[in-house]
Amino acid sequence: MATLVQGFLKLHLGTGETPTYAAIPGVTNLNGGGFSPNKIDATDFDTTPGTREYINGPREPSAYSFEMHYQQGDTQQEALFTAEATNTPLPFRVVLGAGAGAKQISFNAVPNLTLGAQVDGKVMYSGTLEPVAAPVRATAA
Repeated sequence: MATLVQGFLKLHLGTGETPTYAAIPGVTNLNGGGFSPNKIDATDFDTTPGTREYINGPREPSAYSFEMHYQQGDTQQEALFTAEATNTPLPFRVVLGAGAGAKQISFNAVPNLTLGAQVDGKVMYSGTLEPVAAPVRATAA
């Protein structure tokens, strides 16, 4: 059975040495995660003609992308702008669900934000979060 995203998924930003997390307001979509495929060619003279052989290699964590409507003066959003300006990684987590079955994906990243605004619309920012190490999926705290 499908799950409605609204109210189920949140993008959180952490603050402090032992992070305390709070939802980033105004987020309207979130995409990404996982890892890029990486394989190393191990083809040799024993490989079946016309084919290749591969071994597993290191993989890069894939970026997350999101959009949010700008809320002037919001603490979490302002922290994103500050981290972008100073090239400082921040702790993030994606929370899926609530209660005993809830999961979270935690990672650190430097936000990259791009402004988008139309005369008859909202002020929006598109964001990219490229994890600096492999994200960790776990039971939500």
